[in-house]
Amino acid sequence: MKKLLRFPAIFASSALGASLIGNPADPAILEEGFWISDCSWASVRAGISGDLLFEKRMRPCRGSHGLGISKPEMNWKIACWDLGWNIKERFDLHLLAGPAASIKLKWQQEGAAYDAFGDRGLFWGASSKLVLLEIQDTALGVDFHGGGIQWIEGPLLRNGVPESKTFSSRLYFWQLGVGLSQNLGALKPYVGAATSHLVYVLSPSSGKKIRFHDLLAAGAFEGCTLSLGSRVFLNIEARQFFESGVSLSGEIRF
Repeated sequence: MKKLLRFPAIFASSALGASLIGNPADPAILEEGFWISDCSWASVRAGISGDLLFEKRMRPCRGSHGLGISKPEMNWKIACWDLGWNIKERFDLHLLAGPAASIKLKWQQEGAAYDAFGDRGLFWGASSKLVLLEIQDTALGVDFHGGGIQWIEGPLLRNGVPESKTFSSRLYFWQLGVGLSQNLGALKPYVGAATSHLVYVLSPSSGKKIRFHDLLAAGAFEGCTLSLGSRVFLNIEARQFFESGVSLSGEIRF
């Protein structure tokens, strides 16, 4: 039987998020490299991911409670590059970076609907993955992500009308996921649970900074990896409860 998988950090993210968690069995999915032998104690991998966050409910932090903010929600579109280093197919380190194509934060305040449309920004992050247990074709793994998005800028809308002031913002997050993966040949489905914490700091060009936290701290994820030979794979993943999102990613092993 071939050895199983490990946790991918092809985000995003993501995640960020609050983003893609990945297959708990990556990178043993990729058993050979283009230039590095599969019997080598270490290997290098690279990937690219796209992450769509449809909805993430937020809440104002304590210092922003007096502003009358209600029903804040966030969504985004993110593309990310991933460079990973694996040791003995059990422990991974990853560096993540990429553009934030769009980030939208909306909320209600004093009877008005506000929208902060961020049309630029830089996503950055790092992750570590560890396979805890392997029994035949089943793997149990844990994944930790941390990172953020810097230099988010764009227009600020009130009831759909652009205000004279713009905004800049940034966000930071950490995320811990645990999951089970099953090897069914070309397909490797997986399920798991995650907890995360995200902080979004909105800075209007005139006015007080507003800090938002994520409303729900835990959720579930599931996905499936498709192996294309022993050096390349594709992965799709969905997330629920703490956020609603989907990610698509791919990875190669050098």
